[in-house]
Amino acid sequence: MARYAEKLHIVPLLNSAGSTTAAVLSYAAALENTQWLSFLVTFGAMTSDSTDVVNVKVVATDTLGNTTDAQDIGLPFYYRLSGAPGANADVWGDITAATAAAGLDITAVQDNMNLLIDVDPASVPSLHSTAKGVRVVLDGTGSVAAVASTVTGLIESRYPQNAHIPAST
Repeated sequence: MARYAEKLHIVPLLNSAGSTTAAVLSYAAALENTQWLSFLVTFGAMTSDSTDVVNVKVVATDTLGNTTDAQDIGLPFYYRLSGAPGANADVWGDITAATAAAGLDITAVQDNMNLLIDVDPASVPSLHSTAKGVRVVLDGTGSVAAVASTVTGLIESRYPQNAHIPAST
């Protein structure tokens, strides 16, 4: 429920990345005071050809910015893909598991779709004991010429309120 965004903390973590020809890191959503964390990743049209691929991974990190750290650890996650705009825009695919190592490949077949990723913050400390946040990594290295992407954090706060406790830096 996003009514006035009091119960759902909506945080832009990556604004309109014009290309994913190299790995692009979103800012990290802080785990502190987070009851549940979802990421909404929006992809534009992949512009080179039908063999375009962007790999999506979810990473636990002990830094809250958008830089990689030697302590970063990939996380398994669950996701759903939306339909493309138009007749199937409100049809979402099945809930599917992705592994930490492989992540998820988005191909030209998924042009203009949305990806919803769910992460249970309670599961992160068992995989990364000093994690402060979780981020999304989009990597099209050698596999795509350009695709516009955004990442938005949809955070269920432990203490919902009108003035949210900061969730990223």
